[in-house]
Amino acid sequence: MGNKNGDSALILVSVLLFTIIIPISTYAMNSTILLTQYDKIKQAIKVSAMGALYNVSQDTILYDTGKQTVADAFTTLFKKNLQIDDSGYSKILTTTQPITIQELVVYDAGDVPATCPQGTVISFPAIHVVVSTQFKDCFGKPRDVLIHSDIDIFER
Repeated sequence: MGNKNGDSALILVSVLLFTIIIPISTYAMNSTILLTQYDKIKQAIKVSAMGALYNVSQDTILYDTGKQTVADAFTTLFKKNLQIDDSGYSKILTTTQPITIQELVVYDAGDVPATCPQGTVISFPAIHVVVSTQFKDCFGKPRDVLIHSDIDIFER
């Protein structure tokens, strides 16, 4: 005959495994994947903004053409950093919708202090960016993502 205590322990461990440990592990893995993709976009925004603001100082006044040049440089660097193709999808992220720049505002020394459309106070020349996309989580459910960043010349 088999050991009743051993069988009970095996059943208890199996129940714990399938009802507690596996769902928690799956949730943790799902959260990690989504946060990693979110962080990649945040980092690409920051690096692209710093590249676009490279020649802008605390006293720089940009005219409309200069602001457009900085905005174009940001867009080019952002697409390059995330390997975004012409359709708006990234080759290094698993997005279900194109990555879209919703808002892009360049602030120069003549514009500050100012408040960005999202309500953040901007004290130095900066780029205000809002990016949207959609990720698919491990369960196949789409997750809308909206990322707001204000990066000034001092990397804040």
